[in-house]
Amino acid sequence: MKSETSRNNRPTVALSPKTLEKLKEDGFRYVRVNAFSHDKRLDYMEPYYFVLMPVKDLTDDPDKKGIYEPINSQLLMQWANFPNEGIKVVVQMV
Repeated sequence: MKSETSRNNRPTVALSPKTLEKLKEDGFRYVRVNAFSHDKRLDYMEPYYFVLMPVKDLTDDPDKKGIYEPINSQLLMQWANFPNEGIKVVVQMV
């Protein structure tokens, strides 16, 4: 069985204020927050790192439901400004 990250092999970049600004400029309004374990399985209970997937609009598709955060949120900005505190956060390239 493949891990969730191996099914979606897009490159990632570290979350930073510059990355958030670029996403805003490109028209993204939200990120889907996926939490993964050390062995790259989806794990929201004891996450090892987060992968943020940029999206322009929220979906009604039940297969794409998840945890979303607005691109302008204080939480994302805090993660971007303090990358060495807490859990590792990366952004999936689109």
